[in-house]
Amino acid sequence: MNSDLIRELELLGAEVDWPTTPRFATEVPVTSVARRRRLVVAVALAVLLAAAGALAATGVIHFGGATIKRVDTLPPANPVASMQLGTPIRIAEARVLLPGLRLPPRLERPDAAYQDPRGISFVYLGADKRPRAILAVLREGPELLQKLVSLSTQIRRVRVEGAPGIYVAGTHVVDFLYGPGRRLSRPTVLWQRGGLLYRLEATDALALASAG
Repeated sequence: MNSDLIRELELLGAEVDWPTTPRFATEVPVTSVARRRRLVVAVALAVLLAAAGALAATGVIHFGGATIKRVDTLPPANPVASMQLGTPIRIAEARVLLPGLRLPPRLERPDAAYQDPRGISFVYLGADKRPRAILAVLREGPELLQKLVSLSTQIRRVRVEGAPGIYVAGTHVVDFLYGPGRRLSRPTVLWQRGGLLYRLEATDALALASAG
C-alpha cells in the first residue's frame, strides 16, 4: 500500500471522534469496539481509493507549474530544431539572475545561456557542436508549461540529488504557455528545488540528471 495513503489513514483514524463506551451492567466485548473501528477505517480507505482512482482516470499530472496530460494522439507541433530559447546572455549573468540555482554535476558547465520571460535556458553541446541537452530553469508559478504525452509513453517519479522529480520517456509535445507555441520534445526530466522548476531535455536526460 502507498505510504502516503497509509499516513492519511493514520491521521484520519486519529481524528475520528470515537463515541464514549456506555456503561452497562455487562461489559461490552472489546471485539465489538474493534469491529466498529475497522468498519470506519474500511469506509475511509474506500473513499480515499475512490478519490485516487478518479484522479488517475483523468490522465493529468500537476507538478510545480507543469501539467502533463496523456492523449490518444499527439497534436501537430514544430520539430525540435525550431525551438526558440530567448535572448542570449552570458553564463555568469544567468547565475546571478538565478541565485538559488543548483546544477547536477554533469550539467555544471553549460555552453550557452538564454533568457526568456520566466527563467533561463542552458544549452549543452555534443562532440558535433550541436545541442545535446537543454536545461530550462524556471521560477515556479502557475501554468508554466504543458506536456502532451501518448498513452504508451512511460512516466515515472524519480529523484534528482534528493529533489522530487518526474521522468517522461520518449518523444512528446511541450507547450511553454508563455512562449511561441507547441514543439516536439525529446525525453525530459522535471524536478523542483528552492522555488525553481528544472526541465532537462535530452535523449539521455535521466543519466545527465543523475550524480556521478
